[in-house]
Parts: sequence; C-alpha cells; structure tokens
Amino acid sequence: MRVVTPTDMRARLGEILDAASAGEKILIARDHKPLAVLMSVEDADRLDEGKRQAEIDRRLKALDELVAFGKRMRLKYPPQPGDLGAVESIRRDREERTQRILEAARGYDDEVPAEAATADSEREPEAAQ
Repeated sequence: MRVVTPTDMRARLGEILDAASAGEKILIARDHKPLAVLMSVEDADRLDEGKRQAEIDRRLKALDELVAFGKRMRLKYPPQPGDLGAVESIRRDREERTQRILEAARGYDDEVPAEAATADSEREPEAAQ
C-alpha cells in the first residue's frame, strides 16, 4: 500500500486518484500517523458487503443462541398442568391492565369535589336559558 501525505495529495491529486480507481489502495498519513485510506469504489463496496454479511451472521448466531436457551429452559423447567401459554398470558395481562385503567377512571370521576359538581349543576340551567 502506497503512503502519501496531504501535501503529496494536493500536488498529485489526479495521479493518485487514477491509481486508486485502478485498484491501488493508498494510505494518507500526516506525521507518520494514518489519517485515511483511498480506494476504488469497487473495493469499498466489497468491504461494506463483508461488514453487512458479518452483521447478518452475528444476528443469526444470536437468534440461534436464543432458541437454544429456550430449549434448555423448557427442559429445565417443563410446563406444569395449569400453566398459561404465551397467548393466554398476554390476553390476561391486557384484560387486567384494561380493568385497572377503567377502575382508575371511575375513581377519578368519584373524586370530583362536591362544590364543583354543585357549581356545574347550577350553571347548566343558566346556559340552557
């Protein structure tokens, strides 16, 4: 890999771009510290594809590990008679949550001060006239 400085890049940009587009990888360094790599679009696409595939493989491995974990847990803790399935458990949870919300709403209506309720009922006939 050829190493160039930013000064070299400014002086010979056309030549360096031609080399990179032909497939040569060029390291741009300042004070002997790498800053960037210049490469062809095709090489960059292959590099990105490799990263994408690695990420897909990583996620698939994680899913496989979750499936294996589920199997181990089912063996270690087998379902007992009367246990709820996932669907029934979610359904009951939703019903309980809905019930709590409705009870809270009813309780809110019951907490309206008597003076406010009286004032509201006294205003209604006036508005009707």
